[in-house]
Amino acid sequence: MSLNFIQFKETIKKNIFTFNDVLKHFSDKKDIFLRQKIFRYEKKSLIFKIKKGLYCFDKNKVNPIFLANILYQPSYISFQSALFYYGIIIDIPHSYTSATTTTTKKITNIFGTFIYYKIKTDLFFGFDQIEIDGVIIKIAHPEKALLDFFYINKIKDIADLRLDLKKINIERYNQYKKNYPLSIQKIKI
Repeated sequence: MSLNFIQFKETIKKNIFTFNDVLKHFSDKKDIFLRQKIFRYEKKSLIFKIKKGLYCFDKNKVNPIFLANILYQPSYISFQSALFYYGIIIDIPHSYTSATTTTTKKITNIFGTFIYYKIKTDLFFGFDQIEIDGVIIKIAHPEKALLDFFYINKIKDIADLRLDLKKINIERYNQYKKNYPLSIQKIKI
C-alpha cells in the first residue's frame, strides 16, 4: 500500500491539482491513506496547500492571475487587476480583483490577496478566455473592467481618476453600459 513521492508527482503530472485529481489517479487507494500522504508531503514542503483541497508542487510556477480564476468560481478577472493588465491604470493593485455572482469574498494565501466582488447575474458577461504565461484565464474586456470598476466603487465622475482610455472601444463601452444602473450610464469618458 505504499506510495512514494516520485510516483505521486509523476502520476499527477500537473503543478496545480485537487484532492479529487488525486482520488482519480489513485482510485485503488483509500481516501484516508491519500489524505495522510498529502498531509505528510505538505509537512515536508514537497507540496503546498493553496486552499482546502487545492495544492501545488512548485509554488514558483503558480500564476496568481490563473489562481484567481480557480480559487472562487464562477469568476473572471476585472476591476483594478484587469485595468492594470490592459494599461488603463498605472497603479499596481495590491490584490487580485475578480467579479463573481456569488458572495463577496476575500482570500489571502501565500500567493497574495484575492478579492471577489459580487455583481448581479445579468452583469456577469463581457469577458474572454485568454492565454497568459501558458495558462487560460477569464478576464474582462477593458470596457467591462472599467464599467465594473465604476459600478463597484460607485464612481460618479472620472475627472480625478488617472485613466488612460486610449484602449477603450467606445462602441463596446456604450453597448455594455446599457446594462448598468443609470448613475453608471451617465459617466462620460
